Amino acid sequence: MQLSYHTVWGVTPSLHSPLMSVTNAISGTTAAAALCVMGGGLYPTTPSQTLAASAAFLSAINIGGGFLITKRMLDMFRRPTDPPEYNYLYSIPAGVFLGAYAYGFQHGYPEIHSLTYLGSSLCCVGALAGLSSQHSSRLGNTLGCYIIIHYLLLLHL
Repeated sequence: MQLSYHTVWGVTPSLHSPLMSVTNAISGTTAAAALCVMGGGLYPTTPSQTLAASAAFLSAINIGGGFLITKRMLDMFRRPTDPPEYNYLYSIPAGVFLGAYAYGFQHGYPEIHSLTYLGSSLCCVGALAGLSSQHSSRLGNTLGCYIIIHYLLLLHL
């Protein structure tokens, strides 16, 4: 709790809206809980599974919209003289992270779940910290996108 407080405390005022937008996207991980409650069938068969499917759908809109709006807001600060960005290259370590998790899961290492959730949680804090300054804000948004993808993929393994 203290870490999150200090992360958000130093946010530049002009980055408050992008930070809140990413926070909204991260809080949309209610999709994770909804996926667990859905029951695993092709169609919902009980009222609780129907509500869970609805929650997962609405959370997916919340997640995608949060990152899309954040990117658009950050693009408003972009100058023509800014160097090109290569944030897509962060998909390489993200893929390695998922591959290591899948390997550990397939070979029966029970502690891999805790380590993966710890790494994902630290990256969530890193995404919020990245949005606290203009210099690292686009990286923070990219990191947040990858972490949400990890959370959702981890539920399916």
